[in-house]
Order: sequence, then C-alpha cells, then structure tokens
Amino acid sequence: MRQLRSRAIAGIAIVIILFLSGARAGAFQGEPDGYDGMSWGTPLDSVTVFMEYAGTRGGTPDTVVYRRTGGGLMFGAAHLKAIEYGFTVGKLTVVTLKVDSLLQYLLMKEEALRRFGPGREADPRAERFIWEGGRTTIRLVSAFDMS
Repeated sequence: MRQLRSRAIAGIAIVIILFLSGARAGAFQGEPDGYDGMSWGTPLDSVTVFMEYAGTRGGTPDTVVYRRTGGGLMFGAAHLKAIEYGFTVGKLTVVTLKVDSLLQYLLMKEEALRRFGPGREADPRAERFIWEGGRTTIRLVSAFDMS
C-alpha cells in the first residue's frame, strides 16, 4: 500500500514551467523576466547556495537543474512541493514549479490566470495553458485528468 501511495504521489506532480524563449513577438499581461528575484541569464554560481543539485534536464543534457524544497514555497495561495531552476551554459533559462495535489494545482492555475491573463488553452480536453511573450514562455500542465 505504501509503495502504491508513493507512486501515486510521484505521478501527480503538477508543473508550471517558465522559461526564456527565443525571440517572439509581443508580451502578455505580467510577463516576468525570470522568477523569484532571478532574471533570465542569472549566473549559476551566484545562486547555488540555497539550492541542491537535482541532475540534468531530460532532453537537454546541457541544462543542469537545482532544486529548492521545504516549507514556505508558494505561488499565490498554492503550496509548492519544489521549485526547480534550470541553467544552460551556466545561465538561468528555465524554472519549474511543482505541486503534489489537485487542490494545489487548481490554486496555482488560479494564480497564473490572475497574474498572466487567460493565456491560450493548448488542449481543450486537458489542463494545458500556454502564455508566450517576448522573453518568457509559461506552460501550465496538469498530470490530472480533469474530465
């Protein structure tokens, strides 16, 4: 039973991904230039003191990932399980926010819509929203089937 619960928790990690995008036209409401006080391009060696090494990013082995965990990690009213920061060639290029329940995902979605506007629904049958701006692309992805 414990093993099944562990798998279920691992399978329900929900993410909101912010990352530096290539040149795209236009901005969206509240488009951020980074996350949590770190701008895109922040050097890795200036921020690793409060994060733990978490490996490389799948599909992009040149991007190393560092993770913050513990209490007090929030996105609006959503309690985050972790924040992962990706650094490509030593510069911040991607941030992933993770939650571990449907309630926290819904709170995260509510906050993303409040901060960034309606975005674009990537798939009407799944919980996937995208905001594309001049410097930042945000993807809100749910591991839960909302139908």
